[in-house]
Amino acid sequence: MKLIAGLFGLHNFFDGDINSYIDISQSAEEIGFHGVSLTDHVVMGKNLNKYPFGTFPLPSEAPWYEPLTVLTMIASHTTKLHLGTAVLIAPLRNPALLAKTAATIDTISKGRLELGVGMGWQAEEYHTAGVPFEKRSEIFWETLEICQLLWEKSPASFEGNTFKFNDIWCQPQPVQGSDLPLLFGLKMTEINAQKISKIGHGWIPIKTDADFIASGKELLSSAFNENNRTEMPRIRGQLPTQIDDSGAPNLELTLKQAEKSIAAGLTEIEIFPINFVRSKDDIAPVLNAISDLSNL
Repeated sequence: MKLIAGLFGLHNFFDGDINSYIDISQSAEEIGFHGVSLTDHVVMGKNLNKYPFGTFPLPSEAPWYEPLTVLTMIASHTTKLHLGTAVLIAPLRNPALLAKTAATIDTISKGRLELGVGMGWQAEEYHTAGVPFEKRSEIFWETLEICQLLWEKSPASFEGNTFKFNDIWCQPQPVQGSDLPLLFGLKMTEINAQKISKIGHGWIPIKTDADFIASGKELLSSAFNENNRTEMPRIRGQLPTQIDDSGAPNLELTLKQAEKSIAAGLTEIEIFPINFVRSKDDIAPVLNAISDLSNL
């Protein structure tokens, strides 16, 4: 079982020092984690009440480090650990620049980049980036299609509703080429499943509910078959966080959900230690406890 440690928030136990992710990532690599992941917000607005998944965990003024930059730092201090985003808001980045940045990180890391991508939820981020929020879906799919095209062909040409170009070279290409993994943090529908099956490698379920995961995997697997994909989709998701009698998140109870989640369709487990850590001294024991799931 591939395990991914979500690094979100752990730097706060080191007075906000983002360099703490180096030691944490090295520890995760040493005990056998497949990878680490970083979350993404380019800017934050004040309307956090519009967050669609409950209460937003941080105030608007909280710092959000740019994930691809931080992954470059981690890449330079590790040798095997895969470097992921969970998820990168792809439409906020120009597709050619995103393709170039990803290719550069993949080259630096010798083929370890894995992009989890999504559309985000906050209109203010789009407005600030000069990207029309109402066109985010169209721009999202064109952006990922262009990235994969530029990672595979030179010269490349493209004609979409938003982006158009002819005979363009984007070098260097990633070590992984067009096989650089793209995992999509979207609601699974028949339309999305068809689109993912053409350019993507897997799905990051938004919810931890077993029925939600199972139905989404069924849709995506069917689309992979219809499009003659020889491999099955990667399904990377979280375990449902369990609360103990005191009302606190309980790691032991949460880890016991793994077999049920795997049976529902997860092929990779992503866990955010911040849910179970109360001080920096807790980080190593929490990572070690999670690492036992690699035997499943």
